[in-house]
Amino acid sequence: MRRRYIIISCFFVASILLGVMCYGSYRYSERVAEERRKEETKTEQTEAGTEQKVTSDTKYILEIYNEDTEELVKEERDMPSEYAGMTREEMEAYLKQCVNAMAADEQEAGLTDMRLVSFSKEKLVIRKSYREPKQERGFFLKLTDGEVAIYHRDGKTLYEKTGIMEENIPEDERKKLRKGFIVENEKDLYSILENFSS
Repeated sequence: MRRRYIIISCFFVASILLGVMCYGSYRYSERVAEERRKEETKTEQTEAGTEQKVTSDTKYILEIYNEDTEELVKEERDMPSEYAGMTREEMEAYLKQCVNAMAADEQEAGLTDMRLVSFSKEKLVIRKSYREPKQERGFFLKLTDGEVAIYHRDGKTLYEKTGIMEENIPEDERKKLRKGFIVENEKDLYSILENFSS
């Protein structure tokens, strides 16, 4: 039984390490992309004294960025009428306002950010970043067919059966398990299971 928990623990440690490495890679790519955007901004600025504005002839590109998969999709679209005549500063202020007063459907879709990627008389590029809404973490322990079973936090989706039988558990713990209860994290889960199996 302990061997099984050691294997499971090794799997979770490896998963955490992989997650940390992926996050580091993501942060690095964001930093590189930000530097690229700054360079593009410098090259697109016009001579002093003239200020560029969005016109009906300006090409509009919307970038949809998935923060979870790091997938970027670019779409050329018709210029929205509310963008016409805006300067860079007005556009940046408008996008901030859009994020702060985000529509309910955008929140549900997981919109996290809207930013100006490129601004010139010829081309306007706006990026919308999305992230999948996070699911609740934790586990739900209960007795199923006389055996302690681990479910996802919803209490319905089976995560794993433990092999710990009901008759091997003290009566007060059996009562709790018949109703079922939430365990917040893996550390507490393994501690509880170890107590049941000893």
